[in-house]
Amino acid sequence: MKKMLWILAGLMTSIGLAYNFAPRPHEKSMTEDEVIAMLPIKVGKFQPMLKQGEKVSYTMDKSSYDILKPWGICARVFVSGNESYDVVAIASNSKESFHDPQICFSAQGWRLSNQRDDVIKTKTRGDVPVTLVDMEQRGDNRVAMYFFRLSKGYYGNMGLVKRDMLKHLFTNWGQKDEGAFIRLIPTSSVDVEKMKKFAADWVDAANESSQGYY
Repeated sequence: MKKMLWILAGLMTSIGLAYNFAPRPHEKSMTEDEVIAMLPIKVGKFQPMLKQGEKVSYTMDKSSYDILKPWGICARVFVSGNESYDVVAIASNSKESFHDPQICFSAQGWRLSNQRDDVIKTKTRGDVPVTLVDMEQRGDNRVAMYFFRLSKGYYGNMGLVKRDMLKHLFTNWGQKDEGAFIRLIPTSSVDVEKMKKFAADWVDAANESSQGYY
């Protein structure tokens, strides 16, 4: 038994030394302009609401950047007729960026309920898992959606994202995984199936505009 413990200790020491002295992979990074350029400017019949010369519908405040530590944030409000969706993509390799959006929703005065798993059916990425949550504020009822993208694919569950980011860190000699947190909110009450159809089209459009990165 003692011999086995010494062998195990030796193996752990060897692994630790190899990890410490192995050359660190070059950390990839993107500018916010690069992030924005990769994301879709049109989603089917939906067009973004943009000011003259702008590439996003609005800009997050400085505190969001300080807390989330992203490469960049792309916020676009897509409109078609009476339907419109506020889509925010936060691109990063920082664990802070892959956060629980319910904290932000609650801070903005929304009361949340009925969080549940769901799936959107895309043409290019198959079935993509998402999380839906009901939101209510002074009689305004909506359903929000969020999901995540890492190098292995799309996730709807933040716990699985954290697990796989940690696994990637250990199996790739300290290199962080990367991708984006995506959240989608209709700007007024809308049929959930319509929202899921738009979200699926957004994923397909993002796949094309990013040349397969998203």
